[in-house]
Amino acid sequence: MSLNAIDIEQARERISVMANAMLSGDCSYIEGVRTICGLFQRARVDRFAEPFITFVAIDSETDAVPVSKVREQWHSDAKVKFETEWNEAESYAKLVGEPACRAAIAWVRQHPTYGS
Repeated sequence: MSLNAIDIEQARERISVMANAMLSGDCSYIEGVRTICGLFQRARVDRFAEPFITFVAIDSETDAVPVSKVREQWHSDAKVKFETEWNEAESYAKLVGEPACRAAIAWVRQHPTYGS
């Protein structure tokens, strides 16, 4: 197996791991979606095909929501001001993202390597 094929397989596995983390509650949907979208090129997946287009849509709709270390840098007053909006965005991401996560996990199982 070539190094490129190994990289593709690892990226696809990472997509599956992140989808599982979102489903289990170990990762926020917004943060998980951003990670998955960042893996599309390495994983050689078509971002405009289902289920991946759903992740693109979630990322686009929630791009103003800060996560993890970025959110930690926000002033406490700003966090309070935007908390409801951020929670609504996360709820949207979960509602739309759950079926996409399940479909992505199944897709990776069927296509663990490029060309499979």
